[in-house]
This record gives sequence, C-alpha cells and structure tokens, in this order.
Amino acid sequence: MNNLKFFVYQVLLSFLGIAVDILFREFIYESSFFNNRYIPAIIKTSINGVLLYFMFKLFSSLNTTKLRYKILIHIAAFILGAILVGLTGSFLGM
Repeated sequence: MNNLKFFVYQVLLSFLGIAVDILFREFIYESSFFNNRYIPAIIKTSINGVLLYFMFKLFSSLNTTKLRYKILIHIAAFILGAILVGLTGSFLGM
C-alpha cells in the first residue's frame, strides 16, 4: 500500500511539473504585458522548487523500498503523468 501511495503522489507531482512548464511557457511568450521575463521565471523557479522539495520528501519517506524500485516507480509515474498531461491538453484544446 505504501508503494501505491508513493506512485500516486509521483504521478501527481509529475503531472504538476509538466503542466507548470507548459503553462508558464505559453504565459511568458504569449503575454504582452510582461516585458521583463525575469519575474515569471522567478515564479516558475519557486514553484518547481516546491515540487522538487515534495518529491525528495517522498523519496526519503520510503525507508523499506530499495532505491532501484523507487526509481522504477518514478519512471512509470512520469510516463503516466506525461500521458495524462497530453490527454488533458487534448481535451482542453491546447
């Protein structure tokens, strides 16, 4: 059960990481009211920093699972998160 919870959290964090990257890329390059690109970059970096903090916190919370299995679970979660972002983008018309 602990590995399943870890997998679900990893899918959620992967989904959020990819979605933040895509949304901020469109927000920065298509918005005309931001002449300075440093402010959105700082906001994006802080959001990615928070996501990385939670990801490393999840990795350290599984004490009984080997590192090899953690990495395999993360790779599978990243692939599933990317598929979910693609499906969400196609449903929303992005």
